[in-house]
Amino acid sequence: FALPWHAFGTLLRTCVLLALADAQTDFVTKLGQCQLPTPFAFTCRDLPHWEGFLSRLRQNAAQGFPVDWDLFQEADELVVQLQTKPLEAHPPEGFFRYLCGGPDEHWPLPDGFCLMGFVSALFLRARHLMLLDGRDEREAADADLLYVEPILGKEISLDFLDSSPWPVSILDVFLNINQTEFLTYAKYAERNPVRLPVVPLESVHWQPPPDLMQRLSRLDALKPADIAVAVFGTHATLSLEPVDIIGRSQQAWQLKPTFFGIEPRWCKILGLCNLGAPELTQLLRSAEEDPFSFPWSTMMQKIAAVYERDASLHNADLLICTEPVAGCLMLRQLALQRGKALPMLGYFGVALFNGCPPQDVGMFWQHFGELFAPDANVVLATNNLILSEQIFYQTGKRLPYVRAHGLYTEASYTPQLASQVLFWRSPLFAYATMTCAVERFAQGMPQYPLKFQFVEESQSIPYSDAAKFRAIAMMPHDHALMSFYELYSAGIPLLIPGAEWMYRLLYMRGQLSVGERWYQSIMPDHEPPYSEFGDVEELTRSGTPDPAWGITAAKAARVAAVGTLQRIVKATDLETARSMAQATLGLMEDQKFFLAVAANDTHQDSATSMGVVRRSYEADPGTKRTPAKRESSGNDKPWHPYTPFQMSTRDSNDWTRMRKGGWWLRRGLRFDAMRYWHQYSDFARFPGLQYFANIPDLFCKAQSMDIPTVVQAMHQHNQQSLAHSSFFWAHAVFQLK
Repeated sequence: FALPWHAFGTLLRTCVLLALADAQTDFVTKLGQCQLPTPFAFTCRDLPHWEGFLSRLRQNAAQGFPVDWDLFQEADELVVQLQTKPLEAHPPEGFFRYLCGGPDEHWPLPDGFCLMGFVSALFLRARHLMLLDGRDEREAADADLLYVEPILGKEISLDFLDSSPWPVSILDVFLNINQTEFLTYAKYAERNPVRLPVVPLESVHWQPPPDLMQRLSRLDALKPADIAVAVFGTHATLSLEPVDIIGRSQQAWQLKPTFFGIEPRWCKILGLCNLGAPELTQLLRSAEEDPFSFPWSTMMQKIAAVYERDASLHNADLLICTEPVAGCLMLRQLALQRGKALPMLGYFGVALFNGCPPQDVGMFWQHFGELFAPDANVVLATNNLILSEQIFYQTGKRLPYVRAHGLYTEASYTPQLASQVLFWRSPLFAYATMTCAVERFAQGMPQYPLKFQFVEESQSIPYSDAAKFRAIAMMPHDHALMSFYELYSAGIPLLIPGAEWMYRLLYMRGQLSVGERWYQSIMPDHEPPYSEFGDVEELTRSGTPDPAWGITAAKAARVAAVGTLQRIVKATDLETARSMAQATLGLMEDQKFFLAVAANDTHQDSATSMGVVRRSYEADPGTKRTPAKRESSGNDKPWHPYTPFQMSTRDSNDWTRMRKGGWWLRRGLRFDAMRYWHQYSDFARFPGLQYFANIPDLFCKAQSMDIPTVVQAMHQHNQQSLAHSSFFWAHAVFQLK
């Protein structure tokens, strides 16, 4: 009996894969409901000194981490041994290189380093140091806990503790920073359960008027008319949503849209080829990059020049606005100055002050208030509940929530690729490491029946192709994503992280992490509704870090930069040299920021490797307000225990957020506010969503979910919410006719 050559090749590859799996996969440690094997890199059971520590730590954790000074001594020895070892690079680099290095990288690491074990040892050591009364010991405990964040990589993207047998969570770590009482996240959640929503969700939704059907019948009797529409917004799909859904909801208006503010690439992606003046797009981009350089008067002057030249703009019958809202107000103001009361339909998806000139908050409020005049001819709505509540808190005006659908994709679930799961692209660093981690888990399970496919940064997949996969997994970076609504409307089963994982993702770059002072401005003469914890400040000070910290951090950045430069000199290949050079540039940016802190130079913008750090700005009187009183007019009704801005400090996105690290996960009101408001995210509300707690759970859910039941739940919600949305948009046309 002889095998054909191609069959022999297949057999050989299978044998190689099985050999790799045996060498790098822990088949004893099985996690998740499906009891899946785990890579040794996540367990370290193949390393004797780590295996013993893991077993003893798990026994200790099962009892709630009681004091065990022998275990503390073991953890201390492990930490000291690794910290004094002359490692070639920053400790997590070896783990990252193995994780994402493909088949050429092998476990164990040359230095025997175990990332999950090292983090656990730091945590266990800090847990005991917290008990001691000495100042040095307490500072050492905080230093250990704070060190966990850089050890787990940029944006804690190497945090796979929950996908390992190590009994420590990143939430355990952050919740004990600067604390005297030790608490695990489980115990904290038990002591501080998430409060149930106080404001009924239905009250935030658009409420149809009693005579809705009579109004719509009059609308149906109208002769169809072509309506020239100027669609203003930098977010392409958010801008397309109202145009598309209005066309599907009624026949009286035949919209003829011209899109202003979006990039030309959307012509190929979604067919948005009828674009207005490109100068407007460039202006909005420039203002976003440097808002202080584009005050209201400058923006008005530049937009006016475009308005005069572009016929589709000054001849428009209707203005549809998404973001930035300030730009919408400017366009409406320009039309009024020229004697044209331009009807406006606003569909907002980001914070009101996103893109507003910081020094002209008063001008914004003046023109925003005009939208609510009886003769304004304006209809406004939001695409998410949290934004609706933020605007209500700022203005007392209720902008109803109307769900986005994304029906313009014309996609419908047709699972031709029933054995493949697509991972939707995310801008988070955690997406790249998740790609590697999933591949490492799959490497140890060659018989697993499903395959995960990741969308790379340079790739673009048509929605019609995405709908062919068995399911789609997502790692959301914001609490309201148009891609989520598009995929959900297509009826594609969606796998998303559970709440505890989402807490770590949504505040990296999302709208809820925005905290510039002017973003939280209150409309003049408006008193916000009373929140039980709205006026409690857990921080003793806010603003810029201490200058002494800047000097220390700048020195550390310089040392790290010198280290990476030395590695560049020794690099044997161009790719490694480029990677190290990029890291060095990032360190130099960080050093520049640290030196600005040391000089207390906060009156101008700075930057770190994470992006721009805005200057301190306190000129807006709307940010200096007295606490809301329970007995004040309109504040006696039950409202949320936390304000919809309380998830971030009042200046968290300028001189504190960029380098503070994990602030949103620390114990206290902000963490509680984040857990409370997450309930209002559609990620936590829509039926049929499949939540995974870790990577083994992802593998398990992808294989075991009841697809017919999931699809049916999604279909039912889609039908009900589409009827609601269609009535809103048709009624909006009736109001603006």
